[in-house]
Amino acid sequence: MKCNRFAALALLVTSMSACTTYHYTSQQFVPKDPGKLNHLKKTASDYQFDNIDYTQTDGAISRGIWIHKPSAEFTVLYFMGAGVRVDANGNNIAKAFTQLNANFISFDYRDFGRSDAPKGDVRLSDLERDTLALYDHVRKITPGKLIVHGHSFGSFVAARLASMRTLDGLVLEGTGTTAQAYSDNLIPWFAKPFVTVNLDQELQSIDNRVSLKQFQAPLMIINGANDVQTPAATAKELYQALNKSNKRFEEIREAGHMNAMSKPEALTAYREFIQMK
Repeated sequence: MKCNRFAALALLVTSMSACTTYHYTSQQFVPKDPGKLNHLKKTASDYQFDNIDYTQTDGAISRGIWIHKPSAEFTVLYFMGAGVRVDANGNNIAKAFTQLNANFISFDYRDFGRSDAPKGDVRLSDLERDTLALYDHVRKITPGKLIVHGHSFGSFVAARLASMRTLDGLVLEGTGTTAQAYSDNLIPWFAKPFVTVNLDQELQSIDNRVSLKQFQAPLMIINGANDVQTPAATAKELYQALNKSNKRFEEIREAGHMNAMSKPEALTAYREFIQMK
């Protein structure tokens, strides 16, 4: 999840002398991008790179990338952070999974990047329906183990999916407990006495602890030790709140919010996680 820090910046530009309250709605939380971007370039010569499309029930078209080869050991369905899209970021994200000998599938969110949607506001409930349909579609076309991996905003999307489908495994990267906790982390410590963040009802309902309460499959939480957007402490709070034995927490040294999976220790942990029962 990648959100703007406009609240803190506006506060500094104007005045620190008066308290300020900012109101966030789900419309600000949902990623948007009006443009169409170039196709993802190849990153691994032994993989085949295909575009993948899925038409949702309301006519929205979810578009993404499918990077695959016959000898891959498993497949990852990856849900990106807000503001992160296939053409701009997919190359770097997919690289780690090709190093893990895995297939990689990721879609841009509706009305964002490659994906289209009918005119109108996009709400979290729309993304939830899209997510369920995309998972069901990928599950049908994917043999073998299918791991759902969500990063940042995508970790909340993936956790919600895990509450409604039986998964082979779930990885949450750069995650936390609630949307409220995430929003609070965006405000610098020196501005906290002057800024209040209010979330609308739809955002207030987002809680990974609730989504994962009944989750039975293997779970791994990965967080960069230097991540200031979703600090490792909030990810660990989520980990400790889940009463399950087949879980793993990895705090990646010298990693921030976007680059944990580029580190060798993260790849080692992933390989071990795949074997977890």
